[in-house]
Amino acid sequence: MRIPGSVADTPLAAGGRESTLSADLNVTGTISGQDLDVLGHFEGELRLAGKLRTGGASCVKAVVKAKAVEIEGEFEGEVRADSLHLAPTARARGTFVAKRLVIEEGAVFHGAVNREQTASAASAVPAVPGVPPTATVEETLTASAAV
Repeated sequence: MRIPGSVADTPLAAGGRESTLSADLNVTGTISGQDLDVLGHFEGELRLAGKLRTGGASCVKAVVKAKAVEIEGEFEGEVRADSLHLAPTARARGTFVAKRLVIEEGAVFHGAVNREQTASAASAVPAVPGVPPTATVEETLTASAAV
């Protein structure tokens, strides 16, 4: 039985599961799972094996680790993902670590962006005398911009 306004699980065609936090929910805590759509308010930690999508009216304050993240609403916190996409309606503030980053025109972004390097790329970087090596971050860009 599904309670209105609760977390909804819907089976995906590929056999995985997608969950949705509806727009009328205010959730605090830690969520682990596959794919998640946040349409309401969430504060806490999200650990997803798949994709996080925050809807245009959502407000999320979280530490997020996911395969892919799409931000359409308001976000504050930290994201670690393979790919990060900020839609034109996104308002994001925080620290973002991703291999691929897309910021669409109209998105508002304030924060630090780091691009992780793979272990093989880290070993290929020559040592520079007097500069300590970095094992996980290839470049750091601090940005405060409305794109």
